Amino acid sequence: MHFIVKIFVTCFYIGKIPLAPGTLGSGLAILIWYFLSYLGNIAMLSFFILYLIFSYKFIDLYLKKSNSDDPSEVIADEVIGQMIPLFIITSVSDHYLILVAFISFRIFDIYKIYPVNKAEGLDGASGVIMDDVVAGIYALIVVFVFKYFLLL
Repeated sequence: MHFIVKIFVTCFYIGKIPLAPGTLGSGLAILIWYFLSYLGNIAMLSFFILYLIFSYKFIDLYLKKSNSDDPSEVIADEVIGQMIPLFIITSVSDHYLILVAFISFRIFDIYKIYPVNKAEGLDGASGVIMDDVVAGIYALIVVFVFKYFLLL
């Protein structure tokens, strides 16, 4: 069981790559979104909900065997957070908005702007996941502003 948990939370060991594992997780989320976007919004939302549920459970199991509160190799939370701002991008050809979603999510995730920092302080899997969810919501707001107010 631990083998499956480790593969899941590290996204097939992508999180074990020493250079910018969180950024790689965000990139993976964009690839997943890209392919799911061809299946429609229901498929994307279904994937997101199932992935969130499994991530919570598997991250909780992984943390029980880990010496860290938020191990850097765990990038399933980055996938969750990065997918949030992608929900309002309606076309895979909106490269500008995809880039805005990526950069804004990474900024909010790295710098932990309030209340991201408070969410990170939660115990267990909740803290690991919720800081990325809040960063994803911030990035969603940025993408929304770019999509509806700044792009003509």
